[in-house]
Amino acid sequence: MSTGRLYFLDNLKWFIIWLMVVFHGAMCYMAYAPDWWYVVDKANPVLSATLFVCWADIFIMPVMFFISGYFGLMSMARHGIRLFWQKKVARIILPWLFGSIFIAPVVTYIILASRQSAMGFGEFYTTLFWGPLYEQAQYWYLGALLALYVLLMMAVRIFPRLCVQQAGKPGAGWFAVLFLLVSASIGLISSHMHPDTWRFFAYILVLQPVRIPLYIMVFFAGAWAWRQKWFADGGYVPGAGKWGAAFALTGAVYLWQKFVLPVLGLSTGTMVWVNAVTMGAFAISSLFFLLGLFYLYFNSAGRYLSALGGTSYGVYYLHMPILFPIAWAFVSVDMNVYLKYICVCVLTLAVCYAGSRYGLSHIKSFALPKK
Repeated sequence: MSTGRLYFLDNLKWFIIWLMVVFHGAMCYMAYAPDWWYVVDKANPVLSATLFVCWADIFIMPVMFFISGYFGLMSMARHGIRLFWQKKVARIILPWLFGSIFIAPVVTYIILASRQSAMGFGEFYTTLFWGPLYEQAQYWYLGALLALYVLLMMAVRIFPRLCVQQAGKPGAGWFAVLFLLVSASIGLISSHMHPDTWRFFAYILVLQPVRIPLYIMVFFAGAWAWRQKWFADGGYVPGAGKWGAAFALTGAVYLWQKFVLPVLGLSTGTMVWVNAVTMGAFAISSLFFLLGLFYLYFNSAGRYLSALGGTSYGVYYLHMPILFPIAWAFVSVDMNVYLKYICVCVLTLAVCYAGSRYGLSHIKSFALPKK
């Protein structure tokens, strides 16, 4: 069993998390922003921000769940189930509970505060937050990840040989089945609700139902990739060239159908399935393109890359309560919208990086990797 560090996955993870910050910032300036979005700068909404948001939204979380599945099964196999969960208490469970109970309400209250609502935080917390406005901010991912770890543990108990690595390479059929299952699940659920709909379940999980099967499948694809020794010496690595071409093509087609087809008067049923197929194709191609690209060009760990990788969890954890007050403060600033957006993102990333490296890193849950 190889114990070599897969630096490209660490680098891909921090890249995706930083992209997540930029993505959430762009939603403050996009045209057609959701009515409930925390801060909306209505002075100069721009279509380019909308294009970026619709594009990045498809692959950010699939990449995160794939990496989590890969490392999840690796950790469960190396440490055993008992020690695996002991580590997750500090790393995932406690941050999830604290963030969901104490930080998410503050982030959610910004929806009202940024719109000059007269409702105080105390009233909001005891009424709306535990009612129609309940959410977990960015911490929903930690809850979803815990649920997937439970499913992975059950799979390992039923099929212990999942923890035994056996080299193998996926054929075209493997990718075709993954694409068909993802697209079918998106289409079937989208037939009953809007793809961007959020639901909470027993105040534990907060999820987008349309995307639940996608996240489950890419998570277990990541676990299967570890078992099949992907990325090991001589193991399978997605080709950045062919997947890059698919990434460019499917991304363009997805955006085309998202913005052009609605004006052509197609039936709702047709639109649902066109969206499902193009979304599924883009999600799969972007995932494997980024894996191949980062393996090829970013599979190293210099001083700066190591710092970015080590602080990425803290940046993820801090970014919403930092980003939205900054964006809110800039709403009243009279300046070019693109310059404003850049300032908001740069300030947010700088504060989150500093907070992660010099603050959260002293807490066990967010401790930097040992050198």
